[in-house]
Amino acid sequence: MYCLHFKRQQGGAALIVALLVFALASALIVGLQREFALQLQRGTNSFVAEQGWAYLRGAESLGVVALQLDAGSDAGKDKPVDDLTELWAEEAKPFPLTEGGWLLGSLEDLQGRFNLNGLVGSAANDGAASDPSPSENEAPEGGGSKDPLGEKKFSAAQRQFIRLLGALENVQVDRQQAIGIMQSVVDFIDSDTRRSVNGAEDGAYERLTPPYRTSGRPLATVSELRSVAGVTPEIYRALAPFVTVWPKAGGVLNILTASATVLRSLPLNDLLEPLSKEEGLRLVEARAAGVIFSIETFLEDALFSGAEVGDFTALLGERSDWFLLSASVEIAERELHLYSVLERNRGSVLTRYRSQGEL
Repeated sequence: MYCLHFKRQQGGAALIVALLVFALASALIVGLQREFALQLQRGTNSFVAEQGWAYLRGAESLGVVALQLDAGSDAGKDKPVDDLTELWAEEAKPFPLTEGGWLLGSLEDLQGRFNLNGLVGSAANDGAASDPSPSENEAPEGGGSKDPLGEKKFSAAQRQFIRLLGALENVQVDRQQAIGIMQSVVDFIDSDTRRSVNGAEDGAYERLTPPYRTSGRPLATVSELRSVAGVTPEIYRALAPFVTVWPKAGGVLNILTASATVLRSLPLNDLLEPLSKEEGLRLVEARAAGVIFSIETFLEDALFSGAEVGDFTALLGERSDWFLLSASVEIAERELHLYSVLERNRGSVLTRYRSQGEL
């Protein structure tokens, strides 16, 4: 009787041990399955990223070829220009991929945008407001100013930027607000610590959380505008498509590729009001019709009749050396992007900057 009871106890203990072993094995298998699935997903993501990156770099290479072909076709011309009728400016169409998905790439003339780095120093052409005299354009101690808005020393580029801010759609920027943003950008870029009348130097940013300072150098990316006093998220979103930071010095606005919004910043006078929306569109239509095909024909337009061109001619051009390639690819239900800044120099094309996010 005792032996039978003992055997039953042994059998029960063995069953419990067996169940524990089974539970542990099941937990181990589930853990291994999760780890395997995670590693598989990581591998898949890595493969898709590498494949997508290869497609994007291929789109960049095609952009380089398009610019090289354009340079070759211009070589035999007496007065070559870059305009929106050329191969590189053709509207992009999605290219279907054999494994599913699509690839899309397009080129944009960065010299059809306003160059923010031209607001300061010699890049502003006349350099007028980049180093204002304290008596006229610098914020004096104790407040007050002989020139409340600091307009006396504005360069042609600075006046153009003020007008561009006033021409933005979907956001209202009045003249005083535009002057403040312009002077804050100047203060952010220039190397001195003197604050413009309506600008902002280190002291304004050091009080923020977290604190930071002005860059004291040319802007490296357009996204740096987010850090400039007065540039709200709404203003940044409206302004970003019309401005660039390339080239870092020099450069002109190609009036044959600039958008209607950018063209509205060119009244060619000392006034700070932009052209109307209708006037900007009319300039674009005249360009498309072949009436405007050079700086001379641009200045002959009735909008500029009798205008004192003055220092504005130094800001205008017909040729471009800096371009933006925007490429997107969808593969395995994932979308990847590439933005490449391309410089064309005597037929060769170099990639100066790449980003998978904002420029």
